[in-house]
Parts: sequence; structure tokens; C-alpha cells
Amino acid sequence: MGKALRITFKDKDYTFQILNTTPITKSTAEFPIFIAEKPVVITKEPKGWRLKEEADFLDAELVQAIGRSIALRYRF
Repeated sequence: MGKALRITFKDKDYTFQILNTTPITKSTAEFPIFIAEKPVVITKEPKGWRLKEEADFLDAELVQAIGRSIALRYRF
């Protein structure tokens, strides 16, 4: 993908990139992103979006907001 996306969360702007090499579809359950100059993997679970591995520099609510933003953008 490579295009930088922006989200405003709690009055602060964040920029991230989706690093997926395959197209995002309704069946996509996880994808890597690049945020705060670090790669992380976000997974979709029944109760929302979570990080695959814990990262102390990202808030769980921010991860939820990023997941919802991507889901709205790519309609899944």
C-alpha cells in the first residue's frame, strides 16, 4: 500500500501506513502497519481490534480507532 493515512485521536494527530502486500478484503483479519516509526501488526477479534504483540508506545483505544478507520476506508 504505502500511502500515509492520518487519524486524529484525543486531539492529537497520528500518521500511519498499511504495510500489507495483498489487497485488503472482508476476510482480512490482520495486517501490519507502520506507526511511530515502528512496525506493528493489528488483528481483528470478536471484541474489536488488538495488537498481535504488545507495544508500550500504543494505547489500546488508539489501536481500536485505527482498526475502525481502516475498516471504514476499505469497507469491511
